[in-house]
Amino acid sequence: MDNKFYVNTNGERNIWSTAAEENMTTAASSSQSQPPQMQSSKFHQPENHIHINDGFSSGAFDLQTLESSFRGLSFADSNVHQNGNPILPAHQYNQVFNGGGGSYGDGYLFPPSGSYHHYELKDLQRFNQNQQRLSYQNDYVNQSYRYDTIGGGNGMLNNSFLNGVPCASRNNVSDYYTNIFGYGVNNSWRSNEGCTYNQDQAASSMENGRGSYFSIATDRVWSKELEKTIFVGTKETIDMIFDGLIVGICELMVDPFGNDVVKLLIGKCSSEQIILIVDVVTRHISKFVNICFNPIGTLAIQVLLTSIHERANNQIPRIMDAISSVALQLTRNTNAKYVILACFRMFTSSQCRRLLEVVSQHCYQIAIDQNGCCLLQQCFDKERVPNHEIRQRLISEVIEHALKLCLNCHGNYVVQYVVELDNQHETDLLVNKLLRNYAHLARNKYGSHVVQKLLKLRGIDSKLIVVDLLRGIDTLLLDPFGNYVIQTAWFVSKEDVRQMLRYYIERNIRLMRCNKFGNKILEKLNI
Repeated sequence: MDNKFYVNTNGERNIWSTAAEENMTTAASSSQSQPPQMQSSKFHQPENHIHINDGFSSGAFDLQTLESSFRGLSFADSNVHQNGNPILPAHQYNQVFNGGGGSYGDGYLFPPSGSYHHYELKDLQRFNQNQQRLSYQNDYVNQSYRYDTIGGGNGMLNNSFLNGVPCASRNNVSDYYTNIFGYGVNNSWRSNEGCTYNQDQAASSMENGRGSYFSIATDRVWSKELEKTIFVGTKETIDMIFDGLIVGICELMVDPFGNDVVKLLIGKCSSEQIILIVDVVTRHISKFVNICFNPIGTLAIQVLLTSIHERANNQIPRIMDAISSVALQLTRNTNAKYVILACFRMFTSSQCRRLLEVVSQHCYQIAIDQNGCCLLQQCFDKERVPNHEIRQRLISEVIEHALKLCLNCHGNYVVQYVVELDNQHETDLLVNKLLRNYAHLARNKYGSHVVQKLLKLRGIDSKLIVVDLLRGIDTLLLDPFGNYVIQTAWFVSKEDVRQMLRYYIERNIRLMRCNKFGNKILEKLNI
């Protein structure tokens, strides 16, 4: 094997060459302006090979220089094998990237003269400085270095350290990173550095650095920071944020993140601003209905009603007119019904007279709806609706439609709730309203529950109901639902009433023994 130093066509060294022979080859090449072609090698030296500079002359060619040369030649670069370009020694590599070049043979990347190469060198230097600046900026953002609010810090991140490269002021870091509320890298207003937090500047720089207030309010992270600013904000700050959100407030009310911002903002608004909100919300009634139907939008409307009640009483007629015009739709929705309930809770009878009229006129339609029956039950609660006049008006309407409601799968619960109120006057009215219909109700799946509820009530004379049941006793003893009513009547009645029931049971005992529902009565009563 030939023990000479070879350079193959890929710019790689022959690993079998010796250090001594390399010294001789290098010394010979350094004394010539152009290196001779290596005739004895089976590899050919590439045309763009590296010339060793004057620092490698034979007089100063010691072991340390040789090791340095080896380190430079073994510098790893993935591009070498692909492009066929040899690699600079370490000191030449640094020299080139620091603006060097040397003689024609020393500066591999940059020839010594020529305006084109001069500008290319300047561009490379500028690129390196920018990369260096970005590197330290990234270190600063990742908290590898400390940088104080006045630009000094520990001396690592000022412009002098960045070789004079223009750098954006770090006093407004929030324009580039994190938020402007003081929770990011520029956290002076929450730290112990003695700096004060300017809320107006924060709100202004927020919109300039992040986008419109609408986009901020709908962002998962930034909306929380906006809430904090509203919570501690001055009147000027609130006005600035309000002006940025009022146009899209209907969309924000149904936004999962903007909803909280709007509710907090409404609580900080002045009476004039509440008037503007009412104008926007009620401008398109279809939008208003959609907000009330939304599970989070209905909460925003309720907060608005509270603010109107507390700080803008002159807007009550306007908002009540809007609600009354779509009241029937709202009462039948699982979310919007709470808007109706909030009106009955907060406003007087005169203030919500129109709404009360609409609900009363459509009481039956509301009561037979799943959500409507729940609304009426809540309206009967003294704690939810303290106004006695409103409650009394609704209860009267339920009693008026009691017979039809008892036969409905939802309406019967409304009637039972009226019974549970345990108001003697109202109960007597209900019992008298259903007279001559108890036998019919007892044979109904839903009506039978109402009759049993009335029989168990201690404040009424159960004999009145039992006597009415005897009109259809023969069918009730064999009925799938009526048999439960007869059992209840037996246990709640006094002895004289039981004797009447026993007479009719013994008269039909043969038929009852042949019927599974009749047998239930006989087994229960031990007859």
